[in-house]
Amino acid sequence: MLEFLKAIEKEKFDSISFLPSDEDCVRVEGSEFKEPGEKIGGNDIGDMYHIILFQLDEQGDPKNLDWFEGILGSPLEYISHLIPMDWFGIIAKKTTTSGKFAQDMFDKLMEI
Repeated sequence: MLEFLKAIEKEKFDSISFLPSDEDCVRVEGSEFKEPGEKIGGNDIGDMYHIILFQLDEQGDPKNLDWFEGILGSPLEYISHLIPMDWFGIIAKKTTTSGKFAQDMFDKLMEI
C-alpha cells in the first residue's frame, strides 16, 4: 500500500475519493454516508463497491470515465495500484442508499 494511504486505513469511511489537486498530486479523502442504509452484496473477500474511475486529458478534463461495481477486499490497496497509473476516482460501499450518491458523482464528472 502507498505510504500516505496508511494514515487513512484506520479511519471509518463509506466512500473514498482520490482526486487530482492543484499541486499536481492526489487528494485522498474518506467520508461516511449521511444515510448509510443497509449493505448490498459482497462476500467473504469483501464488500461490494461502486467504482468510478477516470484519467485526465492534456487540458485537465476527465477522460476514460467509467462506473462499475466490484467486490474489494481492500479499497485502499486497490487505490494504491491505480494512483501510480494516473487514475483518479471515487469508491463507495454499495448500500440501499448509495446509488444516488454514486449517480450524482458520476453525473458531475460527466458535466466537466
